Amino acid sequence: MSEIHVAAESVETYTSEDRQPILTIAVPTYNRSTKLAFLLTNLAPQLTNKPRVELIISDNCSPDDTPFVVKSFVDAGLRCRYIRNREDIGPDGNFLQCYEMASGEYVWIFSDDDVILPGCVDTILRLIDNQDFDLVYLRPFTFFGDPAEDGQINPTPKIKVFSDASAFVHAVGLNGDFALISSVIVNKRKVDAVQHRQFEDGRNTNLIQLGWVFTALRNFQKGLFIQRGLFAVCAANPSRNFDIAKVFGVNWHKAASLFLDSESEVQNAVLNDQLYSWFPTHWYGLSKSARLTQTAPPHALMRPLYGRRPLYWLCVYPLIMLPRLFAGGWLAMLRGIRKIDRAWHAPRAESLVPASGRIDESFNPGPERARS
Repeated sequence: MSEIHVAAESVETYTSEDRQPILTIAVPTYNRSTKLAFLLTNLAPQLTNKPRVELIISDNCSPDDTPFVVKSFVDAGLRCRYIRNREDIGPDGNFLQCYEMASGEYVWIFSDDDVILPGCVDTILRLIDNQDFDLVYLRPFTFFGDPAEDGQINPTPKIKVFSDASAFVHAVGLNGDFALISSVIVNKRKVDAVQHRQFEDGRNTNLIQLGWVFTALRNFQKGLFIQRGLFAVCAANPSRNFDIAKVFGVNWHKAASLFLDSESEVQNAVLNDQLYSWFPTHWYGLSKSARLTQTAPPHALMRPLYGRRPLYWLCVYPLIMLPRLFAGGWLAMLRGIRKIDRAWHAPRAESLVPASGRIDESFNPGPERARS
């Protein structure tokens, strides 16, 4: 049932079907065997008799018992390719390896500490079958102990189809972000068919995945937004240590400059929405953590890149410069505005996932309004 051979930066591979799959689920993992086991416990039953789905596990030379965890699932019948790097190549390197090793038309790189919920794979396959989306975005929900604790699991969530890249970016920003790698499924066939910079150029940014996401946005024709219900992230899991202003301000701008056309509508949408959405959502809470150290004053880092954008002065500058009490009041106002904006752009009731999986392109999913 499985082959074992030596490949570049790996020691063994369990292979599945030889035919090209429609979807690759690639899991980069490092030293989190317990989290990986929880993910596979929920995912493995969904892959039974699914030759159209390829599963890759890319182990970044974990010092724990990850190889034994994977082997136990393979011995129980899980069909997957297991790649174990001879040395730690870093998170960006492991994400890139997942993308490059994937053979599916669509690629879903999924974090080892998130959870693909029951029914999710079938729903995704129905939605992408005979479609030609550039990107699929899945809105996550969070949990602390049990993904079912708040009753948010929903195998038939609302959906919305977009034909405008800027509107798609805005919808994602209102409900999440492209940096959460588990939220994004990219059409690799379409990305690989167009000229683009080497994704290696995005290494050491902690955002290498934006290379293929932004390339898909640059050539965007159609995207699918899926409301929450199909996968979950554990709020209790620790985040990686990084300078949040550098990564989500400076490095985000770098990725947009590398992989999107300069001064294009979609590049402006990506940069503006980072200011309007990511910082009001995340800065206030993350900036309290001593682990997320600041190597330079955030305003000094971001003003040269974003200072000509009014949204920087409206949405970011007050949060990073005002005393915390006043910044919290400003944040409350921003969140109120965004709550209204989110309600206006929410998928309508008629846009439930069709049982047949065939999306009616004629339905009106509501206004696609890009913000200037």
